[in-house]
Amino acid sequence: MVFGGCFELLSESILQSCLILFHDGACSVGQLTIFELQRPSFSIYDQDARPPHLCMETFTMIQLKKRISAIFFCLSLTPVVAQAEVANGGAREIVGGEVVSDLSSFEYKHTVRLLVKGVLNGEKVPDQIKGLKMSWRCSGALLSKTVVVSAAHCFPRSIGISDPNTGEMIRADMTELSAEVFFRTDTRADRPWGVKSKKIIVHEGFRDDWYSSVQNAWNPSESVHDLAVVKLAEDAPVEKEAVGLIEEKEAQMTAGEDLVLAGYGRDISDDQVAIPRLRRVVVPWRETLRNGSEWYVGQGDLVRAGRVDRPAGGCVGDSGGPVYVKRGQRVRLAGVIVRGPDEVNGGCRAAVTIVTALPSYNKWLTERMKELALP
Repeated sequence: MVFGGCFELLSESILQSCLILFHDGACSVGQLTIFELQRPSFSIYDQDARPPHLCMETFTMIQLKKRISAIFFCLSLTPVVAQAEVANGGAREIVGGEVVSDLSSFEYKHTVRLLVKGVLNGEKVPDQIKGLKMSWRCSGALLSKTVVVSAAHCFPRSIGISDPNTGEMIRADMTELSAEVFFRTDTRADRPWGVKSKKIIVHEGFRDDWYSSVQNAWNPSESVHDLAVVKLAEDAPVEKEAVGLIEEKEAQMTAGEDLVLAGYGRDISDDQVAIPRLRRVVVPWRETLRNGSEWYVGQGDLVRAGRVDRPAGGCVGDSGGPVYVKRGQRVRLAGVIVRGPDEVNGGCRAAVTIVTALPSYNKWLTERMKELALP
């Protein structure tokens, strides 16, 4: 799996909207002139970019002969490297797992893929990129036949970009946010269009630039509230099912307990441009972060993140993906994939995945479900 991804320019032609990915984040392609945003030290995993950088904050714009050819907004679900002792780390798609092919499995029945779209706007945004349409990929899980839970950072209200004319860092609005939800194992099995979103609710406590207001973005003491729900315009297909939330009485986690991560991110063994495929991987629960509302899972080292042998965890495109846990014979939704280390700190090979712990948000989710049930 991979945490993170890229915004892709939506052009009038299918060829022009072709997504281009870079393996190492360095761009040197023909006559392309590249303008790049300053990159934070952690990754957020909800897109398709090979390099996992801070979600909504790694924005690469490529201009070809005075014409915008493509825009990449690389998201990686990785904690910020805010301390000197943090070594190498980063993440992309479900890593070290397997492709889900069993259509009777809970991973297939409950997990979905989201294509999120937005328009770049704002007073400070240069005219040549204002109104630019972009799209990016996330994962999610069905709470009902018409409600999907995912990560808040998949639906940014603003993003940080570099002005292509001055190099100045500016805050750009992301407007006209919408989503389409897909249900099959990969894009080849899906129809070209998904079920459209009717309403998107992002947790009111989430801020797109949350990392700038905390003392330790790697293991924050403040809650990030990286959680969102999407109301669908029509029911999910008959073979798809809602997953039950983990209940308070069964929410106690034990170090080493097995969790199942699922998502449509890219595996570290994939080619630079790969078809989104549903994957699963089993990882151990490790500990609760200082804020009490996020968990650290995986066999990697949170304090000294770096590449490990046989890594397992999330990667680019897995943002919002479900974290399942078994309670007896039942499967429960326990968390949502949100971030992980960047490439400097091991990337997807660091085997460190940070998830929003849903036991902390059961009340919020219950209230939103009631709200979305209203006509």
